[in-house]
Amino acid sequence: MVLCGLALLAFSSPSAAQVASDTRADNDFAATGQLTVQVQTLAGAAFSEGATIALFTRDIQDKQLTKSDHNGSVRFTALPSGSYLMEVAAPGYRTVQEQVIITGTHEAQSMVVSMVPTSVGAQSKGPSTRVSPKAVKETEKGLVALQVNKLTDAQRHLERALTIDPNFADGNYLMGVLLLRQQQSQKATGYLQKSVELSPDHASALLALGEAEYLQRDYPHAAESLERFLREQPRNPQAATAQKYVEAIRSFERPITDAQSGAESTGSSPAGLGGSRSTDGADAANPELPPLLAITPETETSWAPPDVDDEKLELDSSAPCQLDEVVGSAGQRVQELVRNVDRFTATEEIDHFNLSPMGSQTAHETRKFDYVVEIRQLGKNDLDVEEYRNGSVSIQEFPGHIANVGLPSLALVFHPYFQSKYEFTCEGRSSWRGSPAWLVHFKLRADRGSAMLVYNVGRLSRAVGLKGRAWIDVETSQILAMESDIVHPLPEIRLMRDHQLIEYGPVSFRNNSMQLWLPKNVDWYCSLAGRRYHRHHTFSGFLLFSVDDKQKIAQPSEPANSTAPE
Repeated sequence: MVLCGLALLAFSSPSAAQVASDTRADNDFAATGQLTVQVQTLAGAAFSEGATIALFTRDIQDKQLTKSDHNGSVRFTALPSGSYLMEVAAPGYRTVQEQVIITGTHEAQSMVVSMVPTSVGAQSKGPSTRVSPKAVKETEKGLVALQVNKLTDAQRHLERALTIDPNFADGNYLMGVLLLRQQQSQKATGYLQKSVELSPDHASALLALGEAEYLQRDYPHAAESLERFLREQPRNPQAATAQKYVEAIRSFERPITDAQSGAESTGSSPAGLGGSRSTDGADAANPELPPLLAITPETETSWAPPDVDDEKLELDSSAPCQLDEVVGSAGQRVQELVRNVDRFTATEEIDHFNLSPMGSQTAHETRKFDYVVEIRQLGKNDLDVEEYRNGSVSIQEFPGHIANVGLPSLALVFHPYFQSKYEFTCEGRSSWRGSPAWLVHFKLRADRGSAMLVYNVGRLSRAVGLKGRAWIDVETSQILAMESDIVHPLPEIRLMRDHQLIEYGPVSFRNNSMQLWLPKNVDWYCSLAGRRYHRHHTFSGFLLFSVDDKQKIAQPSEPANSTAPE
């Protein structure tokens, strides 16, 4: 993949590559720095679920890894002076990445990090409205500040965003979240109600609104908001907590007097919901009111699919999978492609989107190319994949000067030349668009270099390790689809995410019974240098060039029962 100006990316065919290391002698600096990290929920409670904290040096292969305790704390000692990237991760939560600089001997630093749950399809389903790019930009800054506990900065950016666009649903939502953090639930309620009015199916806003209403002792409305949230996101990590509150509220045997009336309560409060969360002074006013369990409002909708290792899969556990046989057969199909086709052409259409962290589209461009791919043998055990668009390898015609090339290369993971570079695991039997398929997970071996994906940023060139998954047809062993992610981020080029999903389809010679499977649809998601991108490729109108002397070129025939992409 190639990005000019801001960065340069290149996607080449597989070959050995190593990432340059920044090594220094142990005597060059004293390993005396200390760092204490306190991990908490966005609501301010200790993060008791256990987060994994990694400290990466400039050499990404050098890192310290540990887990926070039940109080959400962790301490690093004997740190050499220098620059580090701290990464805090937990299943079901958004990864936090923050730069840490240790500058002197015996230096002690402390940081507070708030964990934000990832969304499960939380993108609002309400009517879309055009949002000012300036409002989106200020909101993004407020989101980042909120996550690293810089509440004053978060408030300043969110106030600017709402001054620019007071009807921005996400801006109102995040302001409500900020006020909840500041234990101002009454003010938070107003912003959250407006967010829900602007976007009625904004699940994250419904969850936060339910919390704010509970803190205000408005239990009927709290139950209503939380029930709407549960209908929107029944599989959300916080659904169980929300369900407990709904059940407790609905189980009241006697009515609760309105808290604003000042009258004595004639009934009971929700029971069985112990915890340590502050309730804006409500506990002191009403000792029977239990502390509120931490419901952490979400602050980011899913701008990209989940990482391949976080994805929830539906598998047929009764079907045994023979890994060697499945991988071997898939490899034979890839060999057939390389052996029988030295070039194919197609029409390529591209939709390119710039995205905000909350999933808002901030820019959209389209392109159309005459697309040519050449696959060539290099030596005895290597292959080269070259691509041309409109007869050129120039990147200038791509949206934003970002060119992702080498899309056909991903399937070469299964080619016998390269299988030894990867660890394969058969996850079980599932399906792809109704076709039974084996799910095979792959990951670059720690002791192997790879240039399957290479990023060049300025004058830097970095090979990126890949992991992913393939859907392999049970009957034909053809690869139906593949998805991939990077094994770890590369902080030196600010690459945080690279996700691909490629769907393959059959292309046949008109006068030949042989059928080959080529990329039909590709979705690419990237987080680079603080920017997020989504690109959708569609390929059609294939022409195949065969190495068979008797048949140099043929128009493909599409199967009558081919399934259109969903």
